[in-house]
Amino acid sequence: AKLEPKNAEIYLLTGDAYLENNNDGSNAIKNYEKAAEIDKSSVQAILRMGQLYGRARNYNLALDYYKRAALIDSSFAPAYREQGELYYMAKQYNVAKAKYKRFLELSSNNLDARTRYASFLFLSKEYANAITEIIEIQKLDTSSNILNRLLAYSYYETGDFANGLSKSKTFFNRATNEKTKVLAQDYEYNGKLLIKTGNDSIGIEKLNKAIDMDTAKADLYSEIASSYMKQKKYALAISNYQKKITLGKPNANDYFGMGRAYYFSKDFVNADSAFAQIIKSNPTLPLGYLWRAKSNTQLDASNEKGLAKPYYEQFVSMVKPEELEKNKKDLIEAYSYLGFQAMKLKDTSTAKQHWQKVLELE
Repeated sequence: AKLEPKNAEIYLLTGDAYLENNNDGSNAIKNYEKAAEIDKSSVQAILRMGQLYGRARNYNLALDYYKRAALIDSSFAPAYREQGELYYMAKQYNVAKAKYKRFLELSSNNLDARTRYASFLFLSKEYANAITEIIEIQKLDTSSNILNRLLAYSYYETGDFANGLSKSKTFFNRATNEKTKVLAQDYEYNGKLLIKTGNDSIGIEKLNKAIDMDTAKADLYSEIASSYMKQKKYALAISNYQKKITLGKPNANDYFGMGRAYYFSKDFVNADSAFAQIIKSNPTLPLGYLWRAKSNTQLDASNEKGLAKPYYEQFVSMVKPEELEKNKKDLIEAYSYLGFQAMKLKDTSTAKQHWQKVLELE
Protein backbone atom coordinates (compact mmCIF):
# COMPACT_ATOMS: atom_id res chain seq x y z
CA ALA A 1 0.00 0.00 0.00
CA LYS A 2 2.95 2.34 0.65
CA LEU A 3 4.41 1.58 -2.77
CA GLU A 4 1.08 1.73 -4.64
CA PRO A 5 -1.37 3.89 -2.63
CA LYS A 6 -3.79 4.08 -5.60
CA ASN A 7 -4.03 0.31 -6.14
CA ALA A 8 -7.63 -0.63 -5.17
CA GLU A 9 -6.81 -4.35 -5.32
CA ILE A 10 -4.41 -3.99 -2.36
CA TYR A 11 -7.20 -2.62 -0.15
CA LEU A 12 -9.57 -5.39 -1.26
CA LEU A 13 -7.02 -8.00 -0.19
CA THR A 14 -6.29 -6.17 3.06
CA GLY A 15 -10.02 -6.14 3.85
CA ASP A 16 -10.19 -9.88 3.14
CA ALA A 17 -7.21 -10.44 5.46
CA TYR A 18 -8.92 -8.57 8.31
CA LEU A 19 -12.01 -10.71 7.83
CA GLU A 20 -9.97 -13.90 7.97
CA ASN A 21 -8.07 -12.60 11.02
CA ASN A 22 -10.55 -12.78 13.92
CA ASN A 23 -13.46 -11.73 11.69
CA ASP A 24 -12.50 -8.05 12.02
CA GLY A 25 -15.37 -6.52 10.09
CA SER A 26 -14.67 -2.97 11.24
CA ASN A 27 -11.22 -2.81 9.62
CA ALA A 28 -12.40 -4.87 6.66
CA ILE A 29 -15.14 -2.37 5.75
CA LYS A 30 -12.67 0.55 6.02
CA ASN A 31 -10.42 -1.11 3.43
CA TYR A 32 -13.33 -2.00 1.13
CA GLU A 33 -14.55 1.60 1.30
CA LYS A 34 -11.01 2.79 0.48
CA ALA A 35 -10.92 0.46 -2.54
CA ALA A 36 -14.30 1.78 -3.75
CA GLU A 37 -13.12 5.36 -3.23
CA ILE A 38 -9.99 4.77 -5.32
CA ASP A 39 -11.82 2.88 -8.04
CA LYS A 40 -15.44 4.05 -8.38
CA SER A 41 -16.13 1.21 -10.82
CA SER A 42 -14.83 -1.52 -8.50
CA VAL A 43 -17.76 -3.92 -8.39
CA GLN A 44 -15.64 -6.29 -6.29
CA ALA A 45 -15.35 -3.69 -3.51
CA ILE A 46 -19.08 -3.03 -3.53
CA LEU A 47 -19.82 -6.76 -3.59
CA ARG A 48 -17.50 -7.32 -0.61
CA MET A 49 -19.28 -4.61 1.38
CA GLY A 50 -22.62 -6.22 0.55
CA GLN A 51 -21.33 -9.60 1.67
CA LEU A 52 -20.01 -8.09 4.90
CA TYR A 53 -23.39 -6.50 5.70
CA GLY A 54 -25.03 -9.81 4.80
CA ARG A 55 -22.82 -11.58 7.35
CA ALA A 56 -23.93 -8.95 9.90
CA ARG A 57 -27.55 -9.80 8.97
CA ASN A 58 -28.20 -6.30 7.67
CA TYR A 59 -29.86 -7.79 4.62
CA ASN A 60 -31.52 -4.64 3.27
CA LEU A 61 -28.20 -2.79 3.17
CA ALA A 62 -26.48 -5.84 1.66
CA LEU A 63 -29.11 -5.94 -1.09
CA ASP A 64 -28.52 -2.24 -1.82
CA TYR A 65 -24.82 -2.91 -2.40
CA TYR A 66 -25.51 -5.90 -4.68
CA LYS A 67 -27.90 -3.77 -6.74
CA ARG A 68 -25.27 -1.04 -6.96
CA ALA A 69 -22.72 -3.56 -8.23
CA ALA A 70 -25.16 -4.74 -10.92
CA LEU A 71 -25.85 -1.14 -11.96
CA ILE A 72 -22.14 -0.41 -12.36
CA ASP A 73 -21.57 -3.62 -14.35
CA SER A 74 -24.69 -5.42 -15.55
CA SER A 75 -22.52 -8.39 -16.60
CA PHE A 76 -21.06 -8.92 -13.10
CA ALA A 77 -22.44 -12.38 -12.33
CA PRO A 78 -21.78 -12.61 -8.54
CA ALA A 79 -24.04 -9.60 -7.89
CA TYR A 80 -27.01 -11.59 -9.22
CA ARG A 81 -26.02 -14.72 -7.31
CA GLU A 82 -25.90 -12.81 -4.02
CA GLN A 83 -29.24 -11.13 -4.74
CA GLY A 84 -30.72 -14.54 -5.50
CA GLU A 85 -29.52 -15.90 -2.16
CA LEU A 86 -31.00 -12.96 -0.25
CA TYR A 87 -34.35 -13.26 -1.99
CA TYR A 88 -34.27 -17.00 -1.27
CA MET A 89 -33.78 -16.26 2.45
CA ALA A 90 -36.76 -13.88 2.25
CA LYS A 91 -38.80 -16.71 0.66
CA GLN A 92 -39.32 -14.59 -2.48
CA TYR A 93 -38.63 -17.61 -4.64
CA ASN A 94 -39.79 -16.17 -7.96
CA VAL A 95 -37.42 -13.20 -7.64
CA ALA A 96 -34.62 -15.48 -6.42
CA LYS A 97 -35.17 -17.70 -9.45
CA ALA A 98 -34.98 -14.73 -11.84
CA LYS A 99 -31.73 -13.49 -10.28
CA TYR A 100 -30.17 -16.94 -10.43
CA LYS A 101 -31.25 -17.34 -14.03
CA ARG A 102 -29.35 -14.14 -14.85
CA PHE A 103 -26.35 -15.42 -12.88
CA LEU A 104 -26.42 -18.63 -14.93
CA GLU A 105 -26.49 -16.68 -18.18
CA LEU A 106 -23.39 -14.76 -17.10
CA SER A 107 -21.42 -17.61 -15.55
CA SER A 108 -21.33 -20.14 -18.42
CA ASN A 109 -23.95 -22.38 -16.82
CA ASN A 110 -21.89 -23.25 -13.75
CA LEU A 111 -23.17 -26.66 -12.53
CA ASP A 112 -23.38 -25.65 -8.87
CA ALA A 113 -25.37 -22.59 -9.88
CA ARG A 114 -27.66 -24.66 -12.12
CA THR A 115 -28.33 -26.99 -9.19
CA ARG A 116 -29.24 -24.01 -7.02
CA TYR A 117 -31.44 -22.66 -9.83
CA ALA A 118 -33.26 -26.01 -10.05
CA SER A 119 -34.03 -25.79 -6.33
CA PHE A 120 -35.45 -22.30 -6.84
CA LEU A 121 -37.64 -23.61 -9.65
CA PHE A 122 -39.00 -26.23 -7.24
CA LEU A 123 -39.56 -23.68 -4.48
CA SER A 124 -41.36 -21.45 -7.01
CA LYS A 125 -43.66 -24.44 -7.68
CA GLU A 126 -42.45 -24.70 -11.28
CA TYR A 127 -42.20 -28.45 -10.88
CA ALA A 128 -42.20 -29.41 -14.57
CA ASN A 129 -39.45 -26.87 -15.30
CA ALA A 130 -37.46 -28.14 -12.31
CA ILE A 131 -37.65 -31.69 -13.70
CA THR A 132 -36.49 -30.53 -17.14
CA GLU A 133 -33.58 -28.57 -15.68
CA ILE A 134 -32.45 -31.40 -13.39
CA ILE A 135 -32.54 -33.98 -16.19
CA GLU A 136 -30.33 -31.68 -18.28
CA ILE A 137 -27.88 -31.24 -15.38
CA GLN A 138 -27.71 -35.00 -14.81
CA LYS A 139 -26.75 -35.53 -18.45
CA LEU A 140 -23.56 -33.65 -17.59
CA ASP A 141 -23.02 -34.61 -13.95
CA THR A 142 -24.78 -37.14 -11.72
CA SER A 143 -22.66 -36.52 -8.62
CA SER A 144 -25.26 -34.49 -6.71
CA ASN A 145 -27.71 -36.64 -4.77
CA ILE A 146 -29.64 -33.48 -3.89
CA LEU A 147 -30.89 -33.49 -7.48
CA ASN A 148 -32.44 -36.94 -6.94
CA ARG A 149 -34.20 -35.51 -3.90
CA LEU A 150 -35.57 -32.60 -5.93
CA LEU A 151 -36.63 -34.92 -8.74
CA ALA A 152 -38.55 -37.15 -6.33
CA TYR A 153 -40.33 -34.12 -4.87
CA SER A 154 -41.09 -32.60 -8.28
CA TYR A 155 -42.38 -35.86 -9.78
CA TYR A 156 -44.76 -36.20 -6.82
CA GLU A 157 -46.05 -32.66 -7.32
CA THR A 158 -46.68 -33.31 -11.03
CA GLY A 159 -48.49 -36.59 -10.31
CA ASP A 160 -45.80 -38.85 -11.80
CA PHE A 161 -45.70 -41.10 -8.74
CA ALA A 162 -43.85 -44.06 -10.33
CA ASN A 163 -40.88 -41.92 -11.40
CA GLY A 164 -41.05 -40.05 -8.09
CA LEU A 165 -40.78 -43.27 -6.10
CA SER A 166 -37.90 -44.47 -8.28
CA LYS A 167 -35.93 -41.24 -7.66
CA SER A 168 -36.79 -41.31 -3.96
CA LYS A 169 -35.34 -44.83 -3.70
CA THR A 170 -32.23 -43.69 -5.57
CA PHE A 171 -31.84 -40.79 -3.15
CA PHE A 172 -32.15 -43.00 -0.05
CA ASN A 173 -29.77 -45.66 -1.44
CA ARG A 174 -27.11 -43.06 -2.18
CA ALA A 175 -27.74 -41.21 1.08
CA THR A 176 -26.89 -44.41 2.97
CA ASN A 177 -23.67 -44.95 1.00
CA GLU A 178 -22.59 -41.32 0.91
CA LYS A 179 -23.78 -40.40 4.41
CA THR A 180 -26.00 -37.64 2.99
CA LYS A 181 -28.16 -35.98 5.66
CA VAL A 182 -31.73 -37.26 5.33
CA LEU A 183 -34.47 -34.73 6.10
CA ALA A 184 -37.95 -35.25 7.53
CA GLN A 185 -39.22 -33.99 4.19
CA ASP A 186 -37.46 -36.87 2.42
CA TYR A 187 -39.44 -39.38 4.49
CA GLU A 188 -42.58 -37.31 3.94
CA TYR A 189 -42.35 -37.43 0.14
CA ASN A 190 -41.20 -41.05 0.19
CA GLY A 191 -44.23 -41.98 2.31
CA LYS A 192 -46.64 -40.07 0.09
CA LEU A 193 -45.18 -41.66 -3.03
CA LEU A 194 -45.46 -45.14 -1.51
CA ILE A 195 -49.11 -44.54 -0.62
CA LYS A 196 -49.86 -43.19 -4.09
CA THR A 197 -48.34 -46.33 -5.65
CA GLY A 198 -50.35 -48.72 -3.45
CA ASN A 199 -47.76 -49.39 -0.73
CA ASP A 200 -49.85 -47.92 2.09
CA SER A 201 -48.41 -49.82 5.05
CA ILE A 202 -44.78 -48.90 4.29
CA GLY A 203 -45.88 -45.40 3.30
CA ILE A 204 -47.53 -44.88 6.69
CA GLU A 205 -44.31 -46.00 8.41
CA LYS A 206 -42.34 -43.37 6.48
CA LEU A 207 -44.83 -40.61 7.28
CA ASN A 208 -44.65 -41.48 10.98
CA LYS A 209 -40.85 -41.34 10.68
CA ALA A 210 -41.15 -37.83 9.22
CA ILE A 211 -43.35 -36.75 12.15
CA ASP A 212 -40.89 -38.26 14.65
CA MET A 213 -38.10 -36.19 13.07
CA ASP A 214 -40.15 -32.99 12.86
CA THR A 215 -43.17 -32.66 15.15
CA ALA A 216 -44.25 -29.56 13.19
CA LYS A 217 -45.41 -31.94 10.45
CA ALA A 218 -48.68 -32.71 12.27
CA ASP A 219 -50.52 -32.28 8.94
CA LEU A 220 -49.17 -35.69 7.95
CA TYR A 221 -51.57 -37.31 10.42
CA SER A 222 -54.31 -36.36 7.93
CA GLU A 223 -52.44 -38.21 5.17
CA ILE A 224 -52.06 -41.26 7.40
CA ALA A 225 -55.73 -41.17 8.40
CA SER A 226 -56.78 -40.84 4.76
CA SER A 227 -54.75 -43.93 3.92
CA TYR A 228 -56.43 -45.89 6.72
CA MET A 229 -59.83 -44.71 5.43
CA LYS A 230 -58.97 -46.12 2.02
CA GLN A 231 -58.16 -49.44 3.72
CA LYS A 232 -61.44 -49.23 5.75
CA LYS A 233 -59.43 -49.29 8.98
CA TYR A 234 -61.73 -46.74 10.57
CA ALA A 235 -60.49 -46.98 14.18
CA LEU A 236 -56.92 -46.20 13.06
CA ALA A 237 -58.20 -43.39 10.84
CA ILE A 238 -60.07 -41.86 13.80
CA SER A 239 -56.96 -42.15 16.01
CA ASN A 240 -54.83 -40.24 13.49
CA TYR A 241 -57.45 -37.57 12.83
CA GLN A 242 -57.63 -37.04 16.60
CA LYS A 243 -53.84 -36.64 16.73
CA LYS A 244 -53.98 -34.03 13.96
CA ILE A 245 -56.81 -32.17 15.66
CA THR A 246 -55.00 -32.22 19.01
CA LEU A 247 -51.53 -31.28 17.73
CA GLY A 248 -52.16 -29.27 14.60
CA LYS A 249 -54.56 -26.69 13.25
CA PRO A 250 -57.55 -28.77 12.16
CA ASN A 251 -59.50 -27.74 9.09
CA ALA A 252 -62.89 -28.76 7.67
CA ASN A 253 -61.29 -31.70 5.82
CA ASP A 254 -59.98 -33.17 9.09
CA TYR A 255 -63.40 -33.05 10.72
CA PHE A 256 -65.02 -34.37 7.55
CA GLY A 257 -62.60 -37.30 7.43
CA MET A 258 -63.05 -38.07 11.10
CA GLY A 259 -66.82 -37.74 10.81
CA ARG A 260 -66.93 -40.21 7.93
CA ALA A 261 -64.71 -42.63 9.85
CA TYR A 262 -67.15 -42.50 12.79
CA TYR A 263 -70.11 -42.74 10.39
CA PHE A 264 -68.83 -45.90 8.68
CA SER A 265 -67.99 -47.30 12.12
CA LYS A 266 -71.72 -46.77 12.93
CA ASP A 267 -70.81 -44.37 15.74
CA PHE A 268 -73.36 -41.80 14.61
CA VAL A 269 -73.24 -39.68 17.78
CA ASN A 270 -69.54 -38.88 17.35
CA ALA A 271 -70.03 -38.58 13.58
CA ASP A 272 -72.65 -35.89 14.17
CA SER A 273 -70.29 -34.05 16.57
CA ALA A 274 -67.48 -34.08 14.00
CA PHE A 275 -69.74 -32.77 11.21
CA ALA A 276 -70.99 -30.07 13.60
CA GLN A 277 -67.39 -28.86 13.81
CA ILE A 278 -67.35 -28.40 10.02
CA ILE A 279 -70.38 -26.12 10.28
CA LYS A 280 -68.74 -24.23 13.13
CA SER A 281 -65.49 -23.68 11.24
CA ASN A 282 -67.08 -23.11 7.82
CA PRO A 283 -70.83 -22.34 8.04
CA THR A 284 -71.10 -21.67 4.29
CA LEU A 285 -70.03 -25.21 3.35
CA PRO A 286 -73.07 -27.39 2.41
CA LEU A 287 -71.10 -30.58 3.15
CA GLY A 288 -71.37 -30.18 6.93
CA TYR A 289 -75.16 -29.88 6.83
CA LEU A 290 -75.53 -32.84 4.46
CA TRP A 291 -73.51 -35.18 6.66
CA ARG A 292 -75.16 -33.98 9.85
CA ALA A 293 -78.43 -34.86 8.14
CA LYS A 294 -77.12 -38.32 7.22
CA SER A 295 -75.91 -38.91 10.79
CA ASN A 296 -79.19 -37.76 12.32
CA THR A 297 -81.13 -39.96 9.91
CA GLN A 298 -79.26 -42.91 11.41
CA LEU A 299 -79.83 -41.63 14.96
CA ASP A 300 -83.55 -41.41 14.20
CA ALA A 301 -83.93 -44.63 12.22
CA SER A 302 -87.73 -44.72 12.62
CA ASN A 303 -88.05 -41.10 11.42
CA GLU A 304 -90.24 -40.31 14.40
CA LYS A 305 -88.38 -37.21 15.56
CA GLY A 306 -87.37 -35.73 12.20
CA LEU A 307 -83.87 -34.99 13.55
CA ALA A 308 -82.35 -34.64 10.09
CA LYS A 309 -84.96 -32.18 8.80
CA PRO A 310 -83.24 -28.85 9.66
CA TYR A 311 -79.93 -30.05 8.19
CA TYR A 312 -81.43 -31.27 4.93
CA GLU A 313 -83.35 -27.98 4.64
CA GLN A 314 -80.15 -26.02 5.13
CA PHE A 315 -78.30 -28.21 2.64
CA VAL A 316 -80.84 -27.80 -0.21
CA SER A 317 -80.98 -24.03 0.40
CA MET A 318 -77.21 -23.72 -0.03
CA VAL A 319 -76.74 -25.67 -3.29
CA LYS A 320 -76.34 -23.18 -6.15
CA PRO A 321 -78.20 -23.70 -9.47
CA GLU A 322 -74.93 -24.43 -11.30
CA GLU A 323 -74.15 -27.17 -8.75
CA LEU A 324 -77.39 -29.14 -9.14
CA GLU A 325 -75.97 -31.87 -11.35
CA LYS A 326 -72.91 -32.37 -9.15
CA ASN A 327 -75.14 -32.72 -6.06
CA LYS A 328 -77.99 -34.57 -7.78
CA LYS A 329 -77.81 -37.78 -5.74
CA ASP A 330 -77.62 -35.95 -2.39
CA LEU A 331 -80.41 -33.54 -3.36
CA ILE A 332 -82.71 -36.46 -4.24
CA GLU A 333 -81.92 -37.96 -0.84
CA ALA A 334 -82.67 -34.63 0.90
CA TYR A 335 -85.92 -33.85 -0.94
CA SER A 336 -87.15 -37.44 -0.45
CA TYR A 337 -86.56 -37.18 3.29
CA LEU A 338 -88.23 -33.76 3.47
CA GLY A 339 -91.17 -34.97 1.35
CA PHE A 340 -91.69 -37.95 3.65
CA GLN A 341 -91.57 -35.75 6.76
CA ALA A 342 -94.13 -33.35 5.27
CA MET A 343 -96.45 -36.28 4.47
CA LYS A 344 -96.16 -37.46 8.09
CA LEU A 345 -97.33 -34.01 9.21
CA LYS A 346 -100.15 -34.13 6.59
CA ASP A 347 -98.66 -31.02 4.95
CA THR A 348 -99.67 -32.16 1.47
CA SER A 349 -98.74 -28.93 -0.32
CA THR A 350 -95.15 -28.91 1.01
CA ALA A 351 -94.81 -32.65 0.44
CA LYS A 352 -95.81 -32.25 -3.23
CA GLN A 353 -93.23 -29.48 -3.68
CA HIS A 354 -90.46 -31.73 -2.36
CA TRP A 355 -91.48 -34.73 -4.45
CA GLN A 356 -91.75 -32.47 -7.51
CA LYS A 357 -88.09 -31.52 -6.91
CA VAL A 358 -87.20 -35.22 -6.84
CA LEU A 359 -88.94 -35.73 -10.20
CA GLU A 360 -87.20 -32.71 -11.72
CA LEU A 361 -83.83 -34.13 -10.64
CA GLU A 362 -84.67 -37.71 -11.65
